[in-house]
Amino acid sequence: MEKSAKINVKNYRNIVVLTGAGISVASGIAPFRGPGGTWTEKDIDECATAQALRRDPRKVWEAFAFVRDKANKVEPNAAHKALAELESKHPNTWILTQNIDGLHQKAGSHNVIELHGTIHRSQCTRYCSDAFEDKAIEFHNCEKCGAPLRYDIVLFNENLDSEVIYKSRDLLEHADLFLVVGTSGIVYPAAGFVPVAKHAGAHVVIVNLEELHYGKGIEQINGKAEEILPSLFDYT
Repeated sequence: MEKSAKINVKNYRNIVVLTGAGISVASGIAPFRGPGGTWTEKDIDECATAQALRRDPRKVWEAFAFVRDKANKVEPNAAHKALAELESKHPNTWILTQNIDGLHQKAGSHNVIELHGTIHRSQCTRYCSDAFEDKAIEFHNCEKCGAPLRYDIVLFNENLDSEVIYKSRDLLEHADLFLVVGTSGIVYPAAGFVPVAKHAGAHVVIVNLEELHYGKGIEQINGKAEEILPSLFDYT
């Protein structure tokens, strides 16, 4: 599919969009790893795993503090806004995001499933109560039981919430358009989303900087999400 191509939204009933780190780069949030990433594999092992949380909750908190600080300050870019507009004009649109920055909601999207949680909430490490909205940058303890707090995100070697997985798969199995934006799709369970949607008969379109190797029957548009998405959807 050429960059100038359009998706006629009226041709689809159930639209599902998977987004990854690439959609937030233009807002000033760099990906964790890969080209342009801010973390090395050593950083991840020491600060971003379930094992690291058990060893030193404070270290994990402080390692992600810059992410919360950045997410508190940055604004959605044109790609986030284009998806919010898509939902406003086609209410049966859902976003499955691997991002933890909350920019989809800030742009105005409501049907958002956060696969990896959100940096904008905190949770007691003893899970004595529900996660709560929290913008604090400094490390602090649970007011209820005194245990260290953690960000309400899925660390490496932690499982995704089973309800999140169930809801995501149900949406994919009923999708007739599946749009993948700004992600290489190599991290599970998102890595299996394209085959599920394709098997369900969905038209699959990938918007990414580089072409991904998914085989035949997948349309791909190479470029920046913030440049492509604002003119991708035809509502007439």
